[in-house]
Amino acid sequence: MKTAAFAARPTVPRRAQSGVVLFIALIVMVAMSIAGIALVRSVDTGLSVIGNLGFRQASVPPSTWAVENAIHAMFEAKTIDLEKKDLNNNYYPFRYEIKYTSEKEDATGVPFHLQGESPSNYPGSFQKTTDGAGNTVRYVIERMCLDEGPATAANCDMSPPKKSEATTAMELEKPDLVRVPFYRVTIRIDGPNNTTTFAQAMLR
Repeated sequence: MKTAAFAARPTVPRRAQSGVVLFIALIVMVAMSIAGIALVRSVDTGLSVIGNLGFRQASVPPSTWAVENAIHAMFEAKTIDLEKKDLNNNYYPFRYEIKYTSEKEDATGVPFHLQGESPSNYPGSFQKTTDGAGNTVRYVIERMCLDEGPATAANCDMSPPKKSEATTAMELEKPDLVRVPFYRVTIRIDGPNNTTTFAQAMLR
């Protein structure tokens, strides 16, 4: 009777097995550490972006205040002579860069005075305010004209005239409205966390 012969399977030393397991465990730990660092950085970046967006949204009310303050001074209280320069009210009766060609607006249309923080660009006589949220508000009003003095169509960018048409055959046409120049209000808000926001509004 023949008996089957079985070849003995080679055995791997326990130390070699332990070394392979340890190596794989180290690779897994390194991969998990890298993933953890990436996750933390992603969370930090996300929180930073959310924080900056929050600060920028908080700068909207100060810019609205600046526009309303300009409207009040120009058209309601009439504390500004619209034909003359009034630095105490941050007002120029002309477009600033046209008169002062060495102090240009930047590529986004921000006037020279608002391109840097006070006092590097902002005149000492200009008014600024800081609200309860820590926002410092500066603004410049420019009449969109070539020079000071009376506003004319040849000198200024004027609003188009409007005419109210008659509604019946017996009704006379109403006279044209007086053309008025445009005024540009540019606002800079420097807020917490080194955020800076710009806004512009055109008035007439």
